[in-house]
Amino acid sequence: MKVTAEQLEDVRAWAAQGIDLNGIQKRLASECGVHLTYMDVRFLLLDNGIEIAAAPEPEKKPEPAAQPAPQAEAAADAPAPAPAGGKPVVTLDEIQIPGAVLSGKVAFPGGTKGSWLIDNAGRFGWSELSGTPTPEELQAFQFELTQLLRRA
Repeated sequence: MKVTAEQLEDVRAWAAQGIDLNGIQKRLASECGVHLTYMDVRFLLLDNGIEIAAAPEPEKKPEPAAQPAPQAEAAADAPAPAPAGGKPVVTLDEIQIPGAVLSGKVAFPGGTKGSWLIDNAGRFGWSELSGTPTPEELQAFQFELTQLLRRA
């Protein structure tokens, strides 16, 4: 199914608002009647040079300090800290994501953060990626991940 110029402008607006690929896919179906697979939506964005803007973070309310979370749980759930240098920070989850052989978190130098996984078939995937890392950052991530897995 083809996407019209008007629909493409809607996609650009949604991406500028920080709506993720899944949200764009749902909006295309509900508002435009265009049913595309998740991968087709991803290719649509790539082919048209559309980047998803970082979604504005909701205001955080101060949490009561009476019941702090245990450090082991907080460290496992928190994304990797933003790296100071030019290398991504890659961590391995203690408890793997269901359906994954390996999973972990990454923080890229450009500010992008997310979770990665390798499934039972050896396929690599992203989960909760907060932006688009540069090709150089992805190459550095691959190197750091390889080093991490060799040590594990």
